[in-house]
Amino acid sequence: MAAPPSSSLRVASPPLSRGGIGLAQGRYGVRGNLELVLCDDQDGLWVLWFNSDPRDTAPEPGGPPPGDWSGGLRFAAGRRYDEVGVLQSRHGPHHLELVARSGDSSHRLRWSPEAAFTTEPSPPSGPARAVVAAETADGTLWTGVLGTDGEPRVLRADPSAYPHLDWSDDSPAHALLTDSRWTAIALVAVRDGARPGIVLAGDREGIYLSPTGDTHPIPAGTVAAAVAGDVDPRVYVWSEGPWLEVVTPGRPGRARRLQLPGIGDVTAVAATPVSFEPGRTDLVVRRGGQLWHLRDTGPGGDTVAATPLMSRLTSVPGDGPRPVHRG
Repeated sequence: MAAPPSSSLRVASPPLSRGGIGLAQGRYGVRGNLELVLCDDQDGLWVLWFNSDPRDTAPEPGGPPPGDWSGGLRFAAGRRYDEVGVLQSRHGPHHLELVARSGDSSHRLRWSPEAAFTTEPSPPSGPARAVVAAETADGTLWTGVLGTDGEPRVLRADPSAYPHLDWSDDSPAHALLTDSRWTAIALVAVRDGARPGIVLAGDREGIYLSPTGDTHPIPAGTVAAAVAGDVDPRVYVWSEGPWLEVVTPGRPGRARRLQLPGIGDVTAVAATPVSFEPGRTDLVVRRGGQLWHLRDTGPGGDTVAATPLMSRLTSVPGDGPRPVHRG
């Protein structure tokens, strides 16, 4: 039987957020909790975590029970961010790596158990309108950049002196990458890939460039996310309508649509595979201002109904009718 939630916990909407979002499965918890990073509507960033433990696991004191999201912790105050990406790094160990964009400037942040969130030297991205991060199996860290001129770049970091990173430009010299003014970029660290695959989506077309240099068409769209599957990558693209286009590059017969809840335009999508259920991808989507948590079990599987993303917060005496997140 599941452990009953503490009577001191209350349900509340997550903090008001804007722009792109970051999602990754972390190393903490029995099965690996999800880490969600949001750009505050006005100042700084928020991190929330989802308790992925089995239902019969007792929750941490003050934390959400299994199957619920935590309250938000605000950090990186003093700057208004437009998008953020997060990954669970092999380095540290167990450090989280974040890349964020404020205006056309890129920023790197890092979470460690010893120092919590710290600001690190930024990757030399130049003026950017989109940034993403990835880490390949050999521990190499990567940043993908969509320049303000629409040109994509890929930066590679030598992690031998981690957390210090020496960056170099490792952009692929591929003519197709400069054919359009792209609106979205995603990196996907495929299994055994020496470099990440690159997803580029635009209003008229999209392409996937594999680590070996092969190109495959993907649907056009304004927001996109990609994850490494058991063998092949899985790409999620939104253009319009109440669904995400889901494609496996190079395998057109596996294309499908993932029905979306809510109404309005999709302004952000982030995705991560989960280790405790092979083939499953968890997503967080913002549609019409509402954040939703979805689970995609892959082709031929049942997609679990999406749920509005809500936080379980510790009640504080005198906090009034609306609990406050940690700031």
